[in-house]
Amino acid sequence: MMQLITALLAITYLITSSAIAYLLFSKFTWRGRAYWVLIGVGFMLLAVILQAIVQGIPTLIIVFTHVSEAPTNPGSIIGFVQGFVKSNIYWLAIYMGLIAGVFQETFRYLAVKDREFKASLYIGYGFAVIDIAFTVISALSSLFITMPMEFNVQQYVAAVSIVGLVLQPVISFTFHPGASLIIRRYQSVGRGFLGLLLMILAHTYIDSFTWYLDNAVALNLIGPGLVVPLSSVFFATVTAISALILATGLRVDGGLRSFT
Repeated sequence: MMQLITALLAITYLITSSAIAYLLFSKFTWRGRAYWVLIGVGFMLLAVILQAIVQGIPTLIIVFTHVSEAPTNPGSIIGFVQGFVKSNIYWLAIYMGLIAGVFQETFRYLAVKDREFKASLYIGYGFAVIDIAFTVISALSSLFITMPMEFNVQQYVAAVSIVGLVLQPVISFTFHPGASLIIRRYQSVGRGFLGLLLMILAHTYIDSFTWYLDNAVALNLIGPGLVVPLSSVFFATVTAISALILATGLRVDGGLRSFT
């Protein structure tokens, strides 16, 4: 029952923060049109679908390589996949983050191209809505899926998860709108691909770090002494990067001269 209440509170918080973010953008920046948000949602959905397919390639290779062993030892494939992740976790983290960055930022580039500047903010908001939707799904799945780990690690992970949940809307609703604004600004001065590259690099850092922490904890590759320090570095840097990106994107004073 307690787990259900926690999940419901988390979902309520995520939905409420999404509504507040939209109201803040409309009040302090520009009043947007609803279909701009839907454009962002549509492009982000296409991006994450293709992203998931490409990100799954390494796992599929391992599965197909050892599929002949499944009839006699069904658990062997899971063991091979886990072993592959453990021995290649750093390269896989970079790969997963890079693929996320390439697909999401490329689709963002296409979504904002040739649109009026303020539309980019709400298109970015649409991208963030999908981010929040996946977090809601994760909160729901936690009711049915538990990851085995040492008790002392569980305590640290629980604390970190709460902080992550609180910061998730802050990061999503600063990074995605900010990245959309920046790419559109670069496009307007004929340097769109440079803006795209910069956002891919920022996105890769965020998603690579996220993937590494999630999997290193799940596979017991880092102990309780490292969970909190690494998570603190992650939250501090990602929040700062996202805030800087939004502040840069919203900077109207100085106009496009700041990119020339």
